[in-house]
Formats: sequence, C-alpha cells, structure tokens
Amino acid sequence: MDVTGKSLKRILLSLAVFCILITGPGIACAEEATTQEKEILFSDYFKSMMDMAQDKYKGEITEKQMLEGALKGIFSTMDSYTVYYTVEESQDFFTDINGSYTGIGVVMSEVDGKIVIDKVYPSSPAEEAGIKKGDVIAQVDGKSVENLSLEEVAGLIKGPSGTKVVIGVLRNGTDGVIELEVTRRQIIINPVTHKIEGDIGYIKLESFNSNASKAMEEALKQMDKNNIKKIILDLRDNPGGDVGQAVSIARKFVKKGLITKLDFKSESQKDEEYYSYLEELKYKLVVLVNENSASASEILAGAIQDTGSGILVGTTTFGKGKVQNLYPILTPEAVEKYRKETGETFVNGYDLLEKHGIYPSDEEIIGWVKITTGEYYTPNGRMIDGVGLEPDVYVENEPEGKYKILEGVEKLRKVTKPSLNAQSEDVLNAEKILSALGYDVDTPDNLMDEKTVKAVAEFQRDCGLYSYGVLDFATQQALNDKLDELLLVKNRDKQYEKAVELLEN
Repeated sequence: MDVTGKSLKRILLSLAVFCILITGPGIACAEEATTQEKEILFSDYFKSMMDMAQDKYKGEITEKQMLEGALKGIFSTMDSYTVYYTVEESQDFFTDINGSYTGIGVVMSEVDGKIVIDKVYPSSPAEEAGIKKGDVIAQVDGKSVENLSLEEVAGLIKGPSGTKVVIGVLRNGTDGVIELEVTRRQIIINPVTHKIEGDIGYIKLESFNSNASKAMEEALKQMDKNNIKKIILDLRDNPGGDVGQAVSIARKFVKKGLITKLDFKSESQKDEEYYSYLEELKYKLVVLVNENSASASEILAGAIQDTGSGILVGTTTFGKGKVQNLYPILTPEAVEKYRKETGETFVNGYDLLEKHGIYPSDEEIIGWVKITTGEYYTPNGRMIDGVGLEPDVYVENEPEGKYKILEGVEKLRKVTKPSLNAQSEDVLNAEKILSALGYDVDTPDNLMDEKTVKAVAEFQRDCGLYSYGVLDFATQQALNDKLDELLLVKNRDKQYEKAVELLEN
C-alpha cells in the first residue's frame, strides 16, 4: 500500500475501522501535560539535545532523521510488539493487513546471501511469466543483485502497475540466467487455500488479512456444495492479523456465546466483547496449531477449544495475548499548526480526526506507531500471553529445518562415477543427501573434495558396499533409495494424519 501516494483521508477512514476491529477504538484524548513547567523543561531539553548532536556530529543528519530516531528509541523501550514505523516502513505493514499491493506476486527470502523465491501466488504476473518456487534471483532489469539485501532487491522489483520488469533467475537443472519479463499489477493476497479428500475438507488459513473472512466464506461454500461436514482448519504458522477478521471467521465455527474479550489499559478505550450467534454447529472440526500460531490465530483457536466447538491438534501455540492499536503521528509543524487552530495539542492523527473532524495531509504525518494497548481473554477467561494454548491432542512433526537442505535436490543420474576433485550436479545432490543423513560434508557444493570422499566412504561402509569414496553406480542407487526414504519422512504430516484419524473415528 503506497501511503504517500494516496489520500490520507481515505487511509485514516479505513484504518480507523481496522483499529477498532483489531484492538478496540483507535481514539484517545488529547495529551495533557502535568504542569506547564515540566512541558517547557522537557521541550527545551529535547531541543538542546538535537542542537548538541547537530553541532558535534561530523556527518550529515537532518532534524527529521533525528526525530525519527528518537521516536524509534522511545517505542523500542516497550514490548517487542510496539514499533514505530517511518512512512516508508509502514507500507509493508499495510500490505500485510490490507492483503493487496502492486507487484509481481512472489514471496522472497534471503538464504546464504542469495535471494530465493519461496512462493509464487496463483494467477499472479510472476506465475504467468514462468517464475517458479526455488528460483534464485540473479538480475533485475539486467542489473546483478549480487551483494544486495532482500530489501534492496524488493525495491528494484517494485514499480507502478502496468510497468514491466525483467527478472533474471537461476534454476536448478538449467544452465545460465533465465530472463523473464513480468508486468506489474495489483496483487490480491488470498490467505485461504482448500481441498477435499474423500469426505474431509481441508482449509489452510495463512493470515488474518482483510481478505480472510471473504476467502473463508468461498472455501466453505465449496465444502457445502460437496456436502462436506468434516473439516480440518489449519492455523499452523499463522502469525495473526486483524482481530475483526478472526471474529468474523469464528462466527462460522464457534457455537453461540463469547468469542473473546479485549481489555484495554486506557479509560478512553472501552473494553470490547465479541460474540458468536451460531445456534448449531455445522461442521465436525479439528484445528491444527503449532508454535507459530499466534495472536488472532490463538483468539480463534482458543474460542473453538473453550466452547467445545472443535479439537485442537498439534503443539503449544506461540502465546501472544496482547493487542495493539495503530496511530498516525503528526510532524512537529503539524502539531504546532493545529495547536493554533484548536487550542489543543495533538500528536495522534486520530485524536484530531475524532475531536475536530480534521484530516491531516500526507506531509503532516511523520510515521505510524503500533503500540500495545491491552490484552485479550478466551471465553473461559484465560490470558495466554507467554503461555500459549495447549492442544487437546499433542502431536509433533519433524522440524522443518532438518530437511531444508533437500529442497531442490534431484536423484543421481548414474552417468559418471565422480571421484576426488570431480565437479558435477551429481556431486552436489549426493552431498545434500549425505548431509541430511548426518554425514559431514561441510556446505554442499559441486566439488568432490576430500571431506566428501570420506563421507561417501563412510556411507558405503554403513550400507555394506565397497568403501573407497567413489560415487559408483551402486552407491548412487543407494543414495537415491535413501532420498526416497528421507522425502517420505520430510513430507509426512503426522498432525494432519491425526486430524484425519479423529474425524474418521
């Protein structure tokens, strides 16, 4: 979401609604100084510190940069959920909440200094252009991205809707850079995927962005159309989001009664209680949770558990029982301007909007603050911050990182017999398999060095093969067999299997 390029009036309207939904009313009274003397003392002190910094610092720095640094410092002294965002930094946050942005439709991560495509959204420009999960970005518009950070690469890829960008990727199994032209456009992030297996429906909810409830409705329509009454709702690795979306979804699964209560510190914010009006449960429900199910996920899962509307399967959840409000912060010039106009001091743009109906301009907003303002309780009055929800049925899956090295691995081709100092893709794949099996090969590469030869010899001995460190065809076949076994374990979802078992029985 481009904050600076759109009307702040529209943003404030939409976010005012969002803040009410996520954490209660986003309005507080104008700031009150305890005494005029203290206000003057603090103001003079802060101004003197900025003057001293500008006088002594041998470098270039603006008053705005110092002010933003001070704001970051103030809010960083609070809990880890309280954050000050500059206008530029806030764009990513708004993208997560709004569920839309202008781009090509990929999720990227930085792995060992390389920018890797983790996900390609269905029907996105990236998918249409041929970009695939696992691709490594090498170039953007002909410019090498070597030594660039994830944020810098993302900045090169971003651009206005309708414009084109050429992404150069490296792909396993191909030689050289593949150049793919992509046309940027608005991307609507659908956080819901679903499938039907037999008489059981599976719904994966990745986040509670502004599209979540509508997407869930569409998924449930498909379930109803196919007469599905047994559902697995997957909240694993869901970090949360808009509480309003969580409440809306809860009303589709939770029996009539309290869903959650939000308790705020400030007297200016009324505590909120949200209810379900579902007279009769429509589905037999199992909810999958893990240590990364947090916040709004825990509100939904906690309501389902406390009301007996379903069974929780997996591991203990994250334990985020706090709620935050989002506030636009006025620039010092805007604070002074509106003090003269209203006779009151406002630093929070929502205060100005609520009390006087005034919408600050884009230029009058220096940044945004996401601040913890309260906590939530489950229907049974549990406050799970730092504790999490214990599942009804505890089931652990294999740690994801254990098999991450197998991503993109291919079976050995049995064409050559690599030995010491040989270089090939078969060597790389052999090293990945050996590493996953626990043999010491350092970081897998294409080179059959002495350490790899030693690991191959150990593997051969363990398998009853002739132990001499050469990747002969018998050894390659043994490694391929082990890869099949590893992938079965890697891809086995014991939590999902338990959910199916519970629904079938």
